[in-house]
Amino acid sequence: MSKPIKFCLTLFIILGFIPAILEGKDAMEISYQLSWDKPNSHLFNVSVTVKNPEGSQTLFRIPAWRPGRYVIQNYTKNIIKFAAIDNNGRELKFQKLDKDTWQVHHQSVKSVTVSYQYYANVLDAGSSFLDDSEAYINPITLAMYIPGKEMLPVSLKIDKPGDWKIATALDFDPETRSYQVENYHEFADNPILISPDFELLSFDYENAKIEMVFQGERNYDPQKVIDDVRSIVAEQSRIMGGVPCERYLFMYHLIPERMGHGVEHKNSTSIVIGPADFNDPVFYFRFLSVTSHEFFHIWNVERIRPEAIYHPDYSKENYTTTMWFFEGVTSYYDLLTMKHAGVISKYQFYNAMERTIQRLQNTYGRKITSAAMASWNSWAMFEGSPPNSSISFYNKGEILGLMLDMEIRDRTANKKSLDDVMRYLYKNYALKDKGVPETGIQSAIEYVVSQENKTRSSFADFFADYIFGTKEIDYNLFLQFAGLELLTQVDEQQPAAYLGIHLTRDEKEPRIENVNPDSPAFEAGLDHEDILLAIDNHRVTAMNLNRLLMRYQPGDRITVTVFRRSKLRHFDVTLGSGNNTRLVLIEMEKPSPAQLNIRNDWLKEPAESHTN
Repeated sequence: MSKPIKFCLTLFIILGFIPAILEGKDAMEISYQLSWDKPNSHLFNVSVTVKNPEGSQTLFRIPAWRPGRYVIQNYTKNIIKFAAIDNNGRELKFQKLDKDTWQVHHQSVKSVTVSYQYYANVLDAGSSFLDDSEAYINPITLAMYIPGKEMLPVSLKIDKPGDWKIATALDFDPETRSYQVENYHEFADNPILISPDFELLSFDYENAKIEMVFQGERNYDPQKVIDDVRSIVAEQSRIMGGVPCERYLFMYHLIPERMGHGVEHKNSTSIVIGPADFNDPVFYFRFLSVTSHEFFHIWNVERIRPEAIYHPDYSKENYTTTMWFFEGVTSYYDLLTMKHAGVISKYQFYNAMERTIQRLQNTYGRKITSAAMASWNSWAMFEGSPPNSSISFYNKGEILGLMLDMEIRDRTANKKSLDDVMRYLYKNYALKDKGVPETGIQSAIEYVVSQENKTRSSFADFFADYIFGTKEIDYNLFLQFAGLELLTQVDEQQPAAYLGIHLTRDEKEPRIENVNPDSPAFEAGLDHEDILLAIDNHRVTAMNLNRLLMRYQPGDRITVTVFRRSKLRHFDVTLGSGNNTRLVLIEMEKPSPAQLNIRNDWLKEPAESHTN
């Protein structure tokens, strides 16, 4: 090679590296610092520093919502004392462009730091909270981000009391004394608990470390909790092909009040549950159920994600019709895998499904709102929807999971199931780092079924009827595939006479919080917010309403006395019937071999337990 050519090539290589060198030298760096002074103020001190900011202004934005709760939350309302300085400590001018966005003006500076206080006085799984017993942080609620720079690495330093411990799935770097995070999305997806007295339990499963942190009073048997949670982790991992992370954290707040709230994250979950009593079988069932639900999210929604929220825009609504699948089908799997794991019996599983179906059938909105539209409309339902017009996509989606599982098993002679669909979605979307499109779930189901039955692989009618439509469900059409029947039985504990109202729990002033459409109360003119005083001159409360109605039979006429806008009103009501029934899921007396095969495989029951 001649010298001129060598020189030109060398110069070209050098010049080609210059932008990369400059980019590395001047690359933007984003770091966060968190502290607090007086915990009884419930105020976190937050600072965000941007090194090598671009241009003459930088935008800082607080998220308007959080993944896992698809409504606008307006976290900006908790921010006070916003200020900005440069690397020399000079104050910088700023202005608010909208409710969530601050624009900081600067010239050519080495860094810009904004600081503010964040009021944190709500304890639930998706909030942030501070008092003298703990600091609980959901970064998505209080950490501003730089719009357009969400994929840049970030770091976090926490200034805490010396004897307080930190629990989080974030990775700590001992050299920098900070948490180093791949990008803002990952940072926002990792809650942090800081407390002097939480308890840590842990176990290893395959190549993963599973940790459980408990904050609050606890009376559990540690080994039983570990064994039961391990069984759930093992079963779900069996279905999905292994735990997809090296470390996973369950974070529990055990409280005395009635609550059950969990929020999923990529490598952790936060759960607030109470009243916490591990000796109470009802509580322990709830504890295991929410644990199972949130762990299954490690795949479904955290890795198998809707395209609409794969890398979401936190400033506005991110619409999708698929939350019935990502939340509701997760609810189906949380119960099914508890049965597989042996932490509940098949009869407990049946009873739970009875309650799920009963809830949907008691919801008038099922006739109006589809599962897809309930998913789409979640953003509009923060303040509530008109009475009797909506459904829970959790509730309907759980039932759809059961129906799809049965339908897939029937069409493929039990060679395929919903498990195969989950694995297909994981392989073809999660592992390829892309989101599931709106039509992706139906396509995945049809592909899986087509491997065994090409002539019956279309699910177009199923999706049109039950997911995008409001067709009434013939439950036995699907349950029969597993040799099951759903029966309607008379509930002797309920009055035969039907009025059709729901009361608040206020014993002094019980208000009608809902009137069922087409009910005797509705036809007679009773209304939402009426204060119910008496039935046939007998005082009514939420506690004694059913007892009073036990005196009557369908067709009897009663006088209902209410206050409506401070005026005493009387309504004559002819009582109806049909409200004293309950749904019971039973096994057929003489199921066919095909039905038994599906049931045995579905429930992971030994065949001999189903012989007649």
